[in-house]
Amino acid sequence: MKGFYARVRNRILSGVFVVIPAMITVYVLRVLYGFTAGLVLPVIYPAVDHWPAWVGIALSFVILVGSLWILGEITAHVVGRRFLGLGEKILLKVPVVRVIYRTSKQVVTAFEGQDRAAFKSVVFLEFPRQGMRALGFVTSTIEQPDGSTWNTVFVPTTPNPTTGFLQVVRTAEVTATDFSVEEAFKMIMSLGVLSPERVEALPLGS
Repeated sequence: MKGFYARVRNRILSGVFVVIPAMITVYVLRVLYGFTAGLVLPVIYPAVDHWPAWVGIALSFVILVGSLWILGEITAHVVGRRFLGLGEKILLKVPVVRVIYRTSKQVVTAFEGQDRAAFKSVVFLEFPRQGMRALGFVTSTIEQPDGSTWNTVFVPTTPNPTTGFLQVVRTAEVTATDFSVEEAFKMIMSLGVLSPERVEALPLGS
């Protein structure tokens, strides 16, 4: 019976690990669809109000996919990147908006896997209390007048690493690891199941 219960538990956990990424994907798509539909439906409904309701929904979805494709095409060309860069510079001049935008972009960039500037290294730090260790990402280094250095560390939640806590700690109080960003995200999103077998402590900044 013990083996039977262990097998059932393992199968349930396997199902959870399949569902969680799908749920996150569906949530993101729902947010994007809601944003697109909110802009598109009021415009197209007067023209198709006598059509079945599913037609407007289908059109919104098609427009969402088409818009993402067009945006991807734009960013693939130099002129498009320059145009988007100009819009980004404008956003970064708005006090409140720039904080939200820059943080969101850093998180997305880390997921994209093409630029490691957003997360400089993977570390362990004492959080949420003394004696416990949390996995975090160093996002910047702050030099103090007395010569000491502090790090801003993003501690993500699991299994959804797009939310978390920002900690400001002394560099001496964090332990660098040999984790790659991808390995750290796998560990977080799998609730620790996909953890490296060994962790090597490194000097911070190596």
